[in-house]
Amino acid sequence: MNAKDRLIVALDFPTIEEAKGLVEVLGESVSVYKVGLEMFLNSKGEAVDYLSSLGKKVFLDLKFHDIPNTTMMASVFAAKQNVFMFNVHAAGGRKMMKSVSEEVKKINPDALAIAVTVLTSFSDDEIKELYQTEHSIKELAMHWAKVTKESGMDGVVCSPWEASAIKEKCGKDFKTICPGVRPKWAAANDQQRIMTPKDAILKGCDYLVVGRPITKADDPVNAAELVLGEIKEGLAEAKVC
Repeated sequence: MNAKDRLIVALDFPTIEEAKGLVEVLGESVSVYKVGLEMFLNSKGEAVDYLSSLGKKVFLDLKFHDIPNTTMMASVFAAKQNVFMFNVHAAGGRKMMKSVSEEVKKINPDALAIAVTVLTSFSDDEIKELYQTEHSIKELAMHWAKVTKESGMDGVVCSPWEASAIKEKCGKDFKTICPGVRPKWAAANDQQRIMTPKDAILKGCDYLVVGRPITKADDPVNAAELVLGEIKEGLAEAKVC
């Protein structure tokens, strides 16, 4: 994959008009977009059809999490929407993810079915308090990545800080999709476990999800090109290493 294939821009807007405005401005500089809960619900699903009509790839980020049959049916719906990738919560369990993987491959074998490990907004202290555990974020992420792999899923959403270890445990073909990516010149906002695009690539991240550093920039095209430049640096250095 080249740098452009690895960058996923998050369309976290309250209206479809704002999203369309950004997509039009970015033009050919970005080819993959994330449609999350906010955009999907506010646009009543129109965002997916709009992006598909432009030849853009769509990561449908709805994080399904329910009993196995309900999650499987929701995932089949997602696979029929001409999306490139969609996700569920790994915490839904092995049985849930196995049913999702098996059914989706019948409908759309090219769609990547991935699972969320630990949200990047969490800190270690919050995880220990919430789950009443002494396990670290990395330990939990590794465990859920292993279960996800064994369930037949294609990869995980994880922090860049866990990507390298997940690749070692689950194999190089197991996809790592990483939010919490911030260029050196961008603010961290509400992400706790962040990393620059270059370093994320060197750590084994396959896809980098970037939102506000591009979507809120005064010049989104320039911001996207700067991020792509950092990704290219990482890819070049990775080849040398």
